[in-house]
Amino acid sequence: MRLCDKEKREGKHTTTDLQKLKERCVQESNCPQEAPRLFIQNALVDKYNEQVYESFTDNRYTIKAQESVIGAASAELKEKIMRQIPYVPLRNSKQLAHKLKLAVGQRTEVATNVRTDDGLTNGANVGRKTRQENRTLYVRGVQSTWTPIKPVTTQFPVGRTKSAQVVRKQFPLRPASAKTVHRSQGDTQTQVVVNLNSNRSFPYIHYVALSRVTTIEGLYITDLCEDRKISVDQRVVKEMEILRTEQSLNLCFKPLYMLDQSDLKVCYLNARSLHKHIEDVRKDINYSSMDIVIFTETRFNSSDTDDIYNIDGYRLFRNDVSQGTGPGRPYGGTAVYSRVPLKEGYPYAHNVNGIEFTIIKTESNPHLNIIGVYRSPNIAISRLLSSLRSVLDEDSSAQNIIIGDFNVNWMVESDRQSLYNLMVVQNHYRQLITGFTTDNRTLIDHLYTNLFEEEIEAGILETYFSDHKAIWASLRT
Repeated sequence: MRLCDKEKREGKHTTTDLQKLKERCVQESNCPQEAPRLFIQNALVDKYNEQVYESFTDNRYTIKAQESVIGAASAELKEKIMRQIPYVPLRNSKQLAHKLKLAVGQRTEVATNVRTDDGLTNGANVGRKTRQENRTLYVRGVQSTWTPIKPVTTQFPVGRTKSAQVVRKQFPLRPASAKTVHRSQGDTQTQVVVNLNSNRSFPYIHYVALSRVTTIEGLYITDLCEDRKISVDQRVVKEMEILRTEQSLNLCFKPLYMLDQSDLKVCYLNARSLHKHIEDVRKDINYSSMDIVIFTETRFNSSDTDDIYNIDGYRLFRNDVSQGTGPGRPYGGTAVYSRVPLKEGYPYAHNVNGIEFTIIKTESNPHLNIIGVYRSPNIAISRLLSSLRSVLDEDSSAQNIIIGDFNVNWMVESDRQSLYNLMVVQNHYRQLITGFTTDNRTLIDHLYTNLFEEEIEAGILETYFSDHKAIWASLRT
């Protein structure tokens, strides 16, 4: 639950925060039976797990460990140690139980790290390699998704001098219908029942317990133990202040949602099939923070309706390309999403020589052309140059931002030479993108402009669903 985790962690919770927590206080009888329980005290954990075990009428098992003693000086000492073994706490026996009580259907977890290379660790639930290596065990009635857990053997010292060792062989499991708050660290649950009853005050115990659940609706508190106070370790408070004031970490990139809200913000991305990734875009706050977003290689079919690709708060313009004669989707296509008013008649498609040009003008800055470009690597560079000349010659005095995938690697001088001569030498544009824009370590997505340096900022944004990175511009208004 992220309701007030930061405030609880630093002791800055408010009366309103506490009231919200009190509203989740209920009787144990009103809690969902399947929800895991969290206690501070081990005794309460053991008691609850025993109750759950006893509630099963069949398929209950008690598994006694195989144990022996080594290093005992005499048979009498060995016998004495064997009598003491059942009372050795789990924390002293490397989490292997003397008697393991389990029932089919009971919440259970791995107690120790069995195979870290396969994710069979305390708190994990994978095991693909283990299932593959034990595939001969999967006879009729054994589901292929079940993971075999085999006994493990460990040694731990006992006695006053610790000279003797107990060798214990047991399944590395433990019941987990309830666990201590301390052991729950790292857990994420949709439901949890929390009991914070204790005679002692533990700094951060409330924070750890209450932050295990994803939503406040899934939180049930049977004892908030408010009289023990929600305490804070002052050493942590001091360290948090140091992190903020003296050791703060700066991001190596600028998130788009941190750009100046008063600027006109434009983003471009070769989405490599936007029809597959529209949900990724909808959920990414970086794109929803931009005023204009241009995507290429959308691969939209002309039969696709706009409502499939709409984004709340944005108007969609499509510059689709024809499918051709073959089956499947076309390989190109441009989509423009705008949340600012555009000049009447814009955007419009101005495709030339097989190269996609999409022209955009805003009402607030009608003298600025924003031109989205996509050139397939199958189109000759000479056709790109010819098309750019025709676009630039239409109004040589216009302010322009020309942004897109040119499929010319700006990092290689011989590749970029003709484009550099046209845009930089002859027309005095600046190319503002300086880092790699693809996972192949090429710079083929460019941003050209004739705006003054102080009028525009540009950069690159990493993406996970395309092998291209997004490039962006923020214009002072």
